[in-house]
Amino acid sequence: MQGGCLCGAVRYEVSTQPITIANCHCGMCRRHSGAAFLTYAAYATNAFEILSGRLTKYRSSNDAVRSHCQSCGSPLTFSFDADESKIWVTAGSLDNADDVKPTENWYVDDKLDWIEVDLRLSSWPGAPPN
Repeated sequence: MQGGCLCGAVRYEVSTQPITIANCHCGMCRRHSGAAFLTYAAYATNAFEILSGRLTKYRSSNDAVRSHCQSCGSPLTFSFDADESKIWVTAGSLDNADDVKPTENWYVDDKLDWIEVDLRLSSWPGAPPN
């Protein structure tokens, strides 16, 4: 599966199926994306490859790094320092985003009041248990 940023400068490929797919409702993800929540698909880090362009990294907290395209600013990845085995890719940056369906909700206690959480999905008030 391939994906990329808005301007096309960054293109990437993932060579496996996602491990999990999560809607994150935390305030940091809202600010990073400019959206009401951000959906990420987790892949094994060694299954993720940049095909063209370069990611600009931003340390958003003591525990995590986010990346975006240096040209257009599209948010592309997220990673936890404590788990370098996974890279979280923004689902909206995938060419076939319809192929990844969320399996869980994170930080539902922080969600915007007008968001309805799908109760069929696993949900946590904050971060999911490890």
